[in-house]
Amino acid sequence: MSERHVIGFLVSTELLWDLVGSGLAPGDLLDDAAGEVAELDFHLARSWPGMTAERLARDVFAGQLDEANAGDVVRLLAPLLDAVAFPVYGEQALWIQETMALDWPPALKALGLPTLAAHWEQGNIAWPWPRGTSPRSSWPVVTELPPVVLEAVRAEFAASGWRSALEDLPYDALEVDDPEDVREELAENLEQLAAWLLVTPEPGRRCVAPDGNSLVLIMDGDM
Repeated sequence: MSERHVIGFLVSTELLWDLVGSGLAPGDLLDDAAGEVAELDFHLARSWPGMTAERLARDVFAGQLDEANAGDVVRLLAPLLDAVAFPVYGEQALWIQETMALDWPPALKALGLPTLAAHWEQGNIAWPWPRGTSPRSSWPVVTELPPVVLEAVRAEFAASGWRSALEDLPYDALEVDDPEDVREELAENLEQLAAWLLVTPEPGRRCVAPDGNSLVLIMDGDM
């Protein structure tokens, strides 16, 4: 079965961009994300022979950005954020299997979550390329919920009654072959996401500010 996963981090995107071209040595940072580094190295061995996570980080920190391999450059974000930001997902990513065929935005709107619907699966962050420019790759999808948006999403989760709305959502609104399986997985993922929204970052991470952090979501897996 095809699947995707979503992980999330609280991070100051201003501090995150400061790493690009900073000249930092990546070793000390990436040592704190050994598991994610190993996963990226495994992927790069097949998709970009000769490249490693550490070498890729060294290039980014030197400001050397390879647009021809933009998708793999963006994949550096997962181990890097694991090291310098605050992971809100713990050991539990959002797993998307039954809901792969679901058109999430209309469903989220129907549940009273229009702000999340407007941002879901929308690549809106170009890191490590200049802020305000378009992402150089469409996959993986990296979505920033900046502080104002994050507060709006929190408020909608608190006020929407999405759980009862999901129970009452008619089959034709889901438009999938197995609506009950989809309803169950959607409920599980939204419960998890609601918990992420309440996480307070611990101090001491390089790219976590005292306040004003964004929630950055990374969706990867099967396209």
